[in-house]
Amino acid sequence: VLEGSFGNEKNHYHLNKIKARNQSTETCWIFFGILTANASIISKRMQQAAQIKSTAA
Repeated sequence: VLEGSFGNEKNHYHLNKIKARNQSTETCWIFFGILTANASIISKRMQQAAQIKSTAA
């Protein structure tokens, strides 16, 4: 499941265009992928919470 998640993130955030040339840059790009995915999820949740709050008021 986790390996599939990395593949989806690479495709969705266009990280597949970046080619790592050694172990340290590969690890760095994996972290960037996770960071980008988490930031996107947090942003969507914040927008949903703001919409719910504005409709409740």
